[in-house]
Amino acid sequence: MLYVSLNVRLLLLVRDPRGTMQSRKHRDWCPGNPDCDRPSHLCRDLIDDYRTSEILLKKYPSRFRTLRYEDLSLNPYEMTQDVLQFFGLPFDPMVEEFLDTHTKLNIGGVSSTFRDSKTAPFHWKEDLSWEEITEIEEDCTKAMDMWGYRRAHNYTELIQKQFDPLVLPAPFS
Repeated sequence: MLYVSLNVRLLLLVRDPRGTMQSRKHRDWCPGNPDCDRPSHLCRDLIDDYRTSEILLKKYPSRFRTLRYEDLSLNPYEMTQDVLQFFGLPFDPMVEEFLDTHTKLNIGGVSSTFRDSKTAPFHWKEDLSWEEITEIEEDCTKAMDMWGYRRAHNYTELIQKQFDPLVLPAPFS
């Protein structure tokens, strides 16, 4: 009951494991660390997170929420407004200004906050080898299905501009 009396709200942000693994390749601390560089570890956590989310959403429907990184990236204004509303915060003009200046262009390196938000979540399609993608998808089939991520069944499908890795609607939306 302490949880409710504190008026705590939780947001779980999840990401396509292919995008997560691609991003982690650029971090000095990740390679060689099994908790970081093994898709099976990441996807075991995604499965556990999904199961926990089901429980928390039933128990605390107004206090717990999930969000896929890709949905936030594709619709930054709408999703940011939803998130702020969930936390009882206003969509301040400064938030809109931040989104205007940080979601349209790639400026800086891998840790920059300036990203073309519509393409950033999908760099894995170009940056990972087909072998890396298939390894991640094999290790993560269940997690990807749970969180609404479509697998690429062959390299040709992957490189086609029409390939959309997101199943809509998002789980728990």
